[in-house]
Amino acid sequence: MFRLENVLKLRKKIEEGVQLEFAKKRAELVKVDLEIEGSRGTLANFVSENLRIEGTFLAFEILAIDNYIHRVRGRIRQLKDLRREKEDEVNSALVILKNARKSRKVIENLKERKYRKYLEDLNREENNDIDDITQNIGTKIEKLTIEDIVLEDM
Repeated sequence: MFRLENVLKLRKKIEEGVQLEFAKKRAELVKVDLEIEGSRGTLANFVSENLRIEGTFLAFEILAIDNYIHRVRGRIRQLKDLRREKEDEVNSALVILKNARKSRKVIENLKERKYRKYLEDLNREENNDIDDITQNIGTKIEKLTIEDIVLEDM
């Protein structure tokens, strides 16, 4: 009856796929955020533990500590860059999701309008049929009364 039903089903499937892809990208972003927080926590713990140590340090110990801090900071920078990339991916996936939702909504609205028009046409036809029936009944009643009047006069 309504040809748009298949199109609407297709658009819903497309939207579900896009929504799933968006959720995956969002999960990747959250994972990177957690890694950044973990690396920051590791660095903060390491620095606070090494600040409490008293005594003399050998040169290679100082270099090892400095190298470790430098590596962790470098990893945090890499993760921040990765986070920016993931954030861009999430934003682009969100745009695609919004477009898929709009596309589905357009078909839903079109389907709804066609259904309302169908109901209006059906209503109009029924009203026309009722009017015809009412007219026919009125005509038959007039004929009966005219025939009755003619018979009485004779």
